[in-house]
Amino acid sequence: MIVEKVWRRMFTKLIKFILIISHLVIGTCCALYILYINNIQKKYFIEWWSSRLLQIFNVKTIINKDLKKMLSKKNYLIVSNHISWLDIFAINSICPVIFVSKYSVSKWPFIGWLAKATDTIFIDRNKISKIKETTIKIENYLETKGSIFMFPEGTSTDGQSLLPFKSNLFQSAINTNSDILPIGIQYQNKKKFTSAPSYIGEMSLIDSVLNLIKLDSIDAKITILTPISKDCSRKLLAKKTYQKISNLIKS
Repeated sequence: MIVEKVWRRMFTKLIKFILIISHLVIGTCCALYILYINNIQKKYFIEWWSSRLLQIFNVKTIINKDLKKMLSKKNYLIVSNHISWLDIFAINSICPVIFVSKYSVSKWPFIGWLAKATDTIFIDRNKISKIKETTIKIENYLETKGSIFMFPEGTSTDGQSLLPFKSNLFQSAINTNSDILPIGIQYQNKKKFTSAPSYIGEMSLIDSVLNLIKLDSIDAKITILTPISKDCSRKLLAKKTYQKISNLIKS
């Protein structure tokens, strides 16, 4: 009986792994297609694809406010802590938005291709001139199209702590008269913290996927915090936003 249960669990995880890889391949194949459809159709596809990916992982999103409704009324510079590549799909399953991501992500297999197809703005923090170019792109988007989502830590953590926020891109909120919308992302298994979704260090994408499928289910808690006015310096904006998200994670 015990051996049968072990084999059944192993078979279930194998099927889940195959479904995940297949879904990533399908998304990659569709990346070219979504370059040629209108914005409404693109958002619908991104939301569907992201929701389906979470279903395969058995990830349930729990959010405290209607993000889609909020972003339909006003453009925000959305700021969040960063744990995993899964963060992007958790948010997109609720309300597709444009993300700012580090340049190296554009080189990742599957995820990088999908990021390019969904209009992700890539930033190379090693070059000051590139940071300025990215800031201009963000400002243009905030002024003419919609909200922008960024991870100011510059890298990911295991979710238990928060790294200092890089303040450069906060200037775009000041320049466009946009408020900051802080969001906290937390992952739990059976109502307890889990680091399974974290994508850190030298971990490969395959390693990350295997860590995720080890758990039967995961809750992705997305907490929308009170917006912060842009009427201060970028460093103070970064500090205020950091404190709000940090307090949530520590609570």
